[in-house]
Amino acid sequence: MPGAMVITFLGTSSGGGPSESRNCSSLVCDILGNGSLWMVDCAEGTLRQFAFQPKGQIQLKANRVTKIFITHMHADHIMGIVPLLRGVLFPPSTDSTTIKHSEKPPRVEIYGPSGIRNFVRQVMKMTLTNTSDTYTIHELLTPDDPSLPCLSPAGIKIHSTDPNVMHISEVAGSDIRCADDGFWRGLTESKGAYGRIFVDAGPISHRDPCIGYIFREDSWPLRKLVILGDTSNASTIAPLCLSPSPSLLVHESTDAHIPRNVDPKANRSLQVVLDKTLSRGHSIPTMAGTFAKAVGAERLVLNHISGRFPAPRNHQDHRTAIIHEIEKQATEAWNSSKSAIVAWDFMRIEIPAIMTTNLNTSDSSALSTDNTDVGSTTTQMIPLSYSDPAEGSPHAGMREFDPKTKKRRR
Repeated sequence: MPGAMVITFLGTSSGGGPSESRNCSSLVCDILGNGSLWMVDCAEGTLRQFAFQPKGQIQLKANRVTKIFITHMHADHIMGIVPLLRGVLFPPSTDSTTIKHSEKPPRVEIYGPSGIRNFVRQVMKMTLTNTSDTYTIHELLTPDDPSLPCLSPAGIKIHSTDPNVMHISEVAGSDIRCADDGFWRGLTESKGAYGRIFVDAGPISHRDPCIGYIFREDSWPLRKLVILGDTSNASTIAPLCLSPSPSLLVHESTDAHIPRNVDPKANRSLQVVLDKTLSRGHSIPTMAGTFAKAVGAERLVLNHISGRFPAPRNHQDHRTAIIHEIEKQATEAWNSSKSAIVAWDFMRIEIPAIMTTNLNTSDSSALSTDNTDVGSTTTQMIPLSYSDPAEGSPHAGMREFDPKTKKRRR
């Protein structure tokens, strides 16, 4: 769909994975409309996921990744970065007899918290990796975070372990300090289909420092994607999620209490599940739904799913009822007529360029749209297109939730 923002989930498992149906965390966003991909998190096996994409679905290519945004430094979110770089930056020429520090502009830019530069730099050096193209790493720093220098490796062996010396294929990156309110606004931007796309970031509560990212348009249709890392409380990032509210919110839901009438084998109480989840810095479905309600999210996708909840193989699989129960719990807390969706690997969501019609006539980029008028306001209808693993084929994503039957309408 021309002008659509497309999000594809490459890995939807929590840190206990990978499992037989889910790889660990990674997703890619095609939001510029030029085929380039922006990735959020890059777990072990992410590069391989590109080769496992289902037939009949648009095939994404790893070498289209131009930016990687890392939410936090846990292994299930970063261990795939170096294999991905090795795969997309190409090997160096075999004609050269010497290794020189490349002066090419970076082909891949990485953004992440303090420590991400040292991690990638040292692994690239210690594995004696050399590439033809280059990368750079920008760290999102708080006032208390140290700055890691980017010294030139000229005249230094490629396997130098000095953390201050760049890798041979690394270009010096930026140290981006947060503002006084703790946010990183406009940390990068690019031209989209209808104007500029800006990226903001903010801290969210986890057991270790963690970041959520906001991808937003600065002009109509003013779509906004909010993609959060692991969290037990995302309220600190809420100011970045308002005015406008998110077109799509991706919120973790690592664990969930499943009643015995849904899964006869379930034996954990709600309090046990909640206590354990919070102790590890994670969320349950109602927490995701509550945050979605607080920020007025148009759509809610649950991600970072425990290995307890594999993706269904088909509609007869007992897993389907469990996944629907997780979605129901989030939807009820969200208090929305739409249904929350539990993500699965290779799920693809499209957010088309649908806008309100009450725009200034001078705005030549205005497009027609389907709207629902509520009083004096206009509600944007943002349909999603995705593929359901239990159905095996793409279908329209306007699933609504019936509060009376507690089931999703098709």
